[in-house]
Amino acid sequence: MRNAVFFIILSPVVLWAQTSPLPPEQRATFHGRMSEAVEPFHIVGNIYYVGARNIASYLITTPEGHVMIDTGTKEMHDVIRTNVAKLGFKLQDIKILLSGHAHFDHVQGHALMKKATGAKVMALGEDAAALSAGMDKSPLGDEGWEPVKVDRVLKDRDTVTLGGTTLRAIWTPGHTPGCTTWTTTVQEKSRPYSIVFQACGAPNAGVKLVGNSRFPTLVEDTLRSFRIQKTLKPDIYLPMHPEAYFAGKVERIKAGETPHPLLDPQAYATLIAETETNFQKRVQEERGKTSQPSAAKK
Repeated sequence: MRNAVFFIILSPVVLWAQTSPLPPEQRATFHGRMSEAVEPFHIVGNIYYVGARNIASYLITTPEGHVMIDTGTKEMHDVIRTNVAKLGFKLQDIKILLSGHAHFDHVQGHALMKKATGAKVMALGEDAAALSAGMDKSPLGDEGWEPVKVDRVLKDRDTVTLGGTTLRAIWTPGHTPGCTTWTTTVQEKSRPYSIVFQACGAPNAGVKLVGNSRFPTLVEDTLRSFRIQKTLKPDIYLPMHPEAYFAGKVERIKAGETPHPLLDPQAYATLIAETETNFQKRVQEERGKTSQPSAAKK
């Protein structure tokens, strides 16, 4: 009986480890190197980077409190707390917690951050359900997190406003069912900058796309998301795994270089086009395999 109870307790862990296409060594990298501390810095307007080496957390400051987008892995909680303090802000002034998508490397710290700040958690659709359940409900189906209460369930195009800053939630599913592209506009040196927080690409590598029994409209949903993303024209986009994107630019940003080192109105369009091309190639390869005659019929 004791062994039966032990199995019941561990079986959810075994389930994601067996079904997720994410290799264990890659998962270890998320919890290890990618979660390592880096120095925080001011990006543009009222947006600051408080995340880790290659997993982002963005702080958007206002006179009435702050908004945080993504809390990273469980290992990043102390990293983020330290970074917020280094920038001269108070953790307790974080009033709203948002997320780009509900995967462990972006929301595993939500519960701890909510406990530390009392912030309201807001998320869109199925990703809100995933946060509440503490389970990855995406096509990836990987490890979960401590369940966290969602104070406001958002719908497509809903806005979140605090202290004069407004962010818009744009539903762009595929990577996760409630994947959210956040947009806003900030001011710096009397110039407005349109910003996109880029969290929504194609489903993870290894995920079955065509005929996915859990997500039968996965291909159509992802293609719809690409169409929506193509209509966005940000001056600057901010990714959720920013190490390569920030490389060679952070010191220039800190130095106040003009034009802004991240200013590139074409960069986002190029990213979406390349991501869609790679996704279409995956779909074609899967359809090609399913259309081939089986060995038994040859």
